[in-house]
Amino acid sequence: MGAGRIATAEDAVQHALLQALSLWPFKGVPARPEAWLAIVARNRALDLLRNESRGLALVEDLIPLSPPTVESEGRFDRELNDDELALLFAVCHPALSPELRVTFALKTVCGLTVPQIAAGMLGEPTAIAQRLVRARRQLEAAGVAIEAPPPEVLPERAETVRTALYLMFNEGYSASSGEALVQPEFCVEAVRLARALAQHPMTMSPASDALAALLALTAARLPTRVGPDGVAQLLEDQPRDQWDRGLIALGLAHLQRSAEGAELTVWHLRAEIAALHATAPSAAETDWPSIAAIYDHLLDLDRSPVVELARAVAIGRAQGAAAGLAALPSIEGSPYSEAARGVFLSELGRVEEARQHFEKAQRLARTEPERRLMARRLMSQRE
Repeated sequence: MGAGRIATAEDAVQHALLQALSLWPFKGVPARPEAWLAIVARNRALDLLRNESRGLALVEDLIPLSPPTVESEGRFDRELNDDELALLFAVCHPALSPELRVTFALKTVCGLTVPQIAAGMLGEPTAIAQRLVRARRQLEAAGVAIEAPPPEVLPERAETVRTALYLMFNEGYSASSGEALVQPEFCVEAVRLARALAQHPMTMSPASDALAALLALTAARLPTRVGPDGVAQLLEDQPRDQWDRGLIALGLAHLQRSAEGAELTVWHLRAEIAALHATAPSAAETDWPSIAAIYDHLLDLDRSPVVELARAVAIGRAQGAAAGLAALPSIEGSPYSEAARGVFLSELGRVEEARQHFEKAQRLARTEPERRLMARRLMSQRE
């Protein structure tokens, strides 16, 4: 690779070691572990270099959309042939509650740390650590073998896997800590696994297609999440001509397939919102009233502070800053809630109040690009 690729080589080796730690305890050590590690590291390095050269244009890897026909299925067609996806289904065992399944999957398969899981699940790291201990004890007490489950049980575990992939993607799209706002490797892997889920004969469903649509449409915006100056870019400030059109087309194709079912899930609603953003010519031309209405429906299915906050922002854009401010939930410790409050107050001319909330948002910011964005907001209030 050359001296300029040391970081890539280090990343590839670390990835191979993490894969070994995740898979070997459950599947056994391969006959030639050093060869296994070398192959995994090489493939990872090739993926990183390919992504570097073509950004996040994954379309070559993500086609065709057509699933295998039922007539061509044999026993092996119904089994999972992707090791990581198989392991996800293995750890999402019904001996655990759905909450424990997701937590355990994010830690053991997706590679998230306890603080990252806590941020994604809106919990405390101590509580997440306790969940992980409880999950391991319950699996041991039940005598559960962590192995690829038979095909017939895959559908009943699919929703937990979808949730884990969504949270894995979110950590990549908006990191919970550190110097970088985005960690594209999490996003790329989540998109890949979501598409595999949507294409497998035992897990394909409208909900799986909706999740794949949501992740692809959102991943299309990754190149513009941070500006050249290292400052986080809000959706309204992102240059849309730099969004990945291939991923948008792919997401819309999955969204169209997701409409074939009768059930409206949280994945459908989130994907529809992502589609409205992805297809809007500009922030000003975004169909904010429709987005706010979709958030109303989503709140019925997922009454979480995150959804309430996003709904308030949509209401503010559709009906004005006063309406948005009135709809804002109070989320203790959230930089996004404080920033949104600052934006609405600023638009209403309440500059001193806005400045106080931007200062608080800057203190609460989780990554350096977010802190820089809040600093810029503060500067604008003083001008």
